[in-house]
Amino acid sequence: MSTNENQVDEQNTAPTPGEMLRDAREKAGLSQQQMADKLFLKLKNVVDIENDHLDEAMSATFQKGYVRMYARQLGIQEAPVIDSFNRLHTVTRPPARLQSFSKRVAKQAHDDRWMMVTWIMLLLLVVALVAWWYQQSDGLTFSDPTAEKEAATTLSESPQAADPAVSESAQPSLSAAEEASDTAIETAAAETNPEDTAPLHADIQPEGDQPEADVSDVAESAPEQSSGDMTGVDDASAAGDNAETTDITGAATVELVFTFAEDCWINIEDATGEAIAYGVKASGRVMPVSGQPPFKVTLGAPDGVSITYDDEAVDISAFQVGRIARFTLPMQD
Repeated sequence: MSTNENQVDEQNTAPTPGEMLRDAREKAGLSQQQMADKLFLKLKNVVDIENDHLDEAMSATFQKGYVRMYARQLGIQEAPVIDSFNRLHTVTRPPARLQSFSKRVAKQAHDDRWMMVTWIMLLLLVVALVAWWYQQSDGLTFSDPTAEKEAATTLSESPQAADPAVSESAQPSLSAAEEASDTAIETAAAETNPEDTAPLHADIQPEGDQPEADVSDVAESAPEQSSGDMTGVDDASAAGDNAETTDITGAATVELVFTFAEDCWINIEDATGEAIAYGVKASGRVMPVSGQPPFKVTLGAPDGVSITYDDEAVDISAFQVGRIARFTLPMQD
């Protein structure tokens, strides 16, 4: 304890560099202005040096150089003056380790702020994507693949089934023809039946050859009537066939071919209102379909689809890219 106290007392009693220089100047009989002129300094600088005052506008290294020149000009030893200056004006700096830690804390806080901004931007982007997807999918319905298969099966059977109106319209004509044919045959049989003609022979026996002529007339008229009735049957059958052919021709199907350059949701309905194709179709697929025109077509991504209608290309470039396209085939000019 006594040693430390002695060192402190020595530091307190030791002259400062300013006092040492001032004592030497006064012994030399020089004024402060004369020293300022010899050192090419301002009077204020000389006063600050002797008062141990550091100019904040000037670095400590420069002021140490002035003290050194001051001592050299007065002819005294420089080392004691410089040592005293260093002891008096030593600046205690914080450890480098603490500085590094504080910088790391500041950098971490800066990074945390940027990370928060990044997460907020990502959250806004996700919300925007969800809103866009909801708007695009609004109004679209996805069907069961089983229903699609059933629709395809119905489509393949449609040429044989044709229109039920054909069979319904042809049935009355055929029934009328069959009834007419049966009536003609029964009439001919009744007129040519021997049992029914026996009384006729008995009544006209006295007239000689007349019965034979009458019987011949009856026999000849029966085939003619039967022939006329059969002609009516043929006409009815022909009329029924013509009606059936006309209805089948009116219900003729048309083939469409869809080629997908990218995944696309579609919905296609023919003139009967039946959905002949719907759902998401994969990129690269070529899908031929057929049905009765006109067709109502809905495409989720029209820019990735090309269509041919009855072997003719359909121009759908007028629809906006990225928007749902709804139109009817064949397109009206």
